[in-house]
Amino acid sequence: LLVNQLRSEVNKILENARTGKLIGASLDAKVYLHAENPDTVSKLKELASATNDADALHRLFITSQVEILPSLSEETTSGVSYAGKFSDPRTGEIWIGVTRADGMKCERCWVYTKDVGSFGDHPTLCSRCHGVIDLQPQASPAAAAVA
Repeated sequence: LLVNQLRSEVNKILENARTGKLIGASLDAKVYLHAENPDTVSKLKELASATNDADALHRLFITSQVEILPSLSEETTSGVSYAGKFSDPRTGEIWIGVTRADGMKCERCWVYTKDVGSFGDHPTLCSRCHGVIDLQPQASPAAAAVA
């Protein structure tokens, strides 16, 4: 899969959405992708669900979310205001759509997720940031008083 070329096309559509005031930053966005080529679909799904954070499509696109659509029905594309296409002989045509991201913005990483607000001890954090904050050593009250 030609990820850098696809990313370049995604960025063009994100810029159109930014110009149209749908989003401010790219993290405000959710990207939808659809391909007909089975190998391309398989690779997109693999990258969309990557758990190492470096290879995940939403990290490569610097957006909050990416969804791979099984079809381009009116139902799946009706809320998509900004769209375009990427085409290459090796991947076939990939439809790209952009909407505002789902959920709320994490105050630590600025990514929009549906789990922000799920944690009573840190209601403004996503699960990823909540896990990081939970791993931080807590200062004892005596140490805080000295500081």
